[in-house]
Amino acid sequence: MIASLNGAKESKRVVVVGGGLSGLACAKYLVDAGHKPVVLEARKVLGGKVSAWKDKDGNWIETGLHIFFGAYPNMMNLFSELDLHERLQWKPHRMTFAMPKNPGTFTSFEFPPNVPAPFNMAAAILSNNEMLGLVEKIQMVPGLLPMLLEGQDFIDAQDELSVAEFMSKYGMPESVKKEIFIAMGKALDFMDPDKLSMSVILTAMNRFINEADGSQTAFLDGNQPDRLCSPMREYIEKRGGEVRTGVPVREILTGEGGRVEGLSTDGGTVEGDYYVSAMPVDVMKKLLPKAWSGMPFFTQINELEGVPVINIQIWFDRKLPALDGLCFSRSPLLSVYADMSVCCEEYYDENKSMLELVFAPATKAAGAERNWISESDEDILEATLKELENVFPEDVKDEGGAKVEKYTVEQVQAITEDTNFQLCPCG
Repeated sequence: MIASLNGAKESKRVVVVGGGLSGLACAKYLVDAGHKPVVLEARKVLGGKVSAWKDKDGNWIETGLHIFFGAYPNMMNLFSELDLHERLQWKPHRMTFAMPKNPGTFTSFEFPPNVPAPFNMAAAILSNNEMLGLVEKIQMVPGLLPMLLEGQDFIDAQDELSVAEFMSKYGMPESVKKEIFIAMGKALDFMDPDKLSMSVILTAMNRFINEADGSQTAFLDGNQPDRLCSPMREYIEKRGGEVRTGVPVREILTGEGGRVEGLSTDGGTVEGDYYVSAMPVDVMKKLLPKAWSGMPFFTQINELEGVPVINIQIWFDRKLPALDGLCFSRSPLLSVYADMSVCCEEYYDENKSMLELVFAPATKAAGAERNWISESDEDILEATLKELENVFPEDVKDEGGAKVEKYTVEQVQAITEDTNFQLCPCG
């Protein structure tokens, strides 16, 4: 859309609905192209799924655990263009997994420095024998070799296959799913891999394999609002754009032929020359005008659903065994976690740990045994601590173990017709 406006002889007013990263990035590139974006964010905080806010104790409560892969070219470009690249704390290039069969232990795929792709990943895989044996690694080749040779065309052709169906088709052993693909599916899309299109897994693997630093991860050096969202807002407003928070869109107003005439908000109608939706798909479905319901382009949205997920932060009274980076927990309920008292400069604490964890899958539809998304915070914490007993058996236990000083549970739910959506106490 921005490319199509580049040829415009005069500046256009573009209303962007949604103040998450996609909406703010859209507005950034619109002002770069000489246009005037107006960002409307329903809540009082920016960031969407990377939003955060301070609680009464002064702690930052985050919507989710967020890291940045080297294989995020658009995000890396954005950091550079905003001169924020120094905000990224790059971690050693490794992928670390907990070992459930040997509680309290971990194993890593170490990527050797100064080795080009795809040889660095090959070295990382071949040098680790704790998760997959040589025979299992060889059995992965028939399914992954076409991806290397054919690229995105092959990946797109696997869209209708689940992970299990793809593995069966190419003769991959079940151990590959248990050891690798379950962890990847839960981390990438918060789902059990049997519920997930194999194209999602392959897209990530293709980036990781073909880019030397593709799987290397970085954390922001502090909270997302100050480090990322506020600089983006300042950049946009300094160049003539507007960013409004606490402005929920109530209705998309349409006229003849379904053309948008404006957006109804509590403060009146907001009009523009163009309109962009940067809303979650479930919110967009809720606002979709009746005039659009029969249009082929918009009927495609009916097939899309948001995936609920739960983010948990736990402050302990002591230091747990710490890894400086992301860890795949490989537990039935937990996806990935990080000790933010080690990984993030602003949250650093040499005496106590603060774990941030992704609880997924969170619903039966995504592969969970029960619908955790509707359970109480206390039940979710109890289940989380039970899983952590296997990750930290000497430190998280009923007697003599680390005590929970504080915790938060943030449930990111799908939006339905009867949902009164409010993710945070910030409004």
